[in-house]
Order: sequence, then structure tokens, then C-alpha cells
Amino acid sequence: MTNFRDSLKMKVSDLTEKLEERMYQVYSHHSKIIQERLQEFTQKMAKINHLEMELKQVCQTVETVYKDLCVQSEVPTCEEQNYKDGEC
Repeated sequence: MTNFRDSLKMKVSDLTEKLEERMYQVYSHHSKIIQERLQEFTQKMAKINHLEMELKQVCQTVETVYKDLCVQSEVPTCEEQNYKDGEC
């Protein structure tokens, strides 16, 4: 009976050790994949932030051009001014 227990303890211990090693391998593999994906995610977020800043600059430029066009359309040309003054 003692031999059976000792044998069983050795087998359980051996299996436990193999299981721990396998779990470590799986964990290491998944950890590497997660790290790679996090790195990709970080790079993509940086690219998105850069594109957002570029888009804001474009929007501000378009807004400025639009305002300039509106202001220019409000200022009468020389011909329009002369017509209003009665000089044709």
C-alpha cells in the first residue's frame, strides 16, 4: 500500500509539473500575441491621433476660406458701388 501511495504521489507530482510547464508555455505564447497586438493598437491609435489633428487643420482652413469668401461677397465691387451712387 505504501508503494502504491508513493507511486501515485510521484505520478501526480510528475503530471502536475508537466501541466505547469504546459500552462507556462501557453501563457507565454498568449502573452507574446497580446503584446504584439497591443503594440499594433498603440501604433494605430497614434496614427489616428495624427490624422485627427490633420483633419482639424483642414477643417480650420476650409472654415477660414469660407469666411473669407463670405466677407468678400459682402464687400461691393467698384461697379456695384458706382451703380449704387448713381454713377452708371
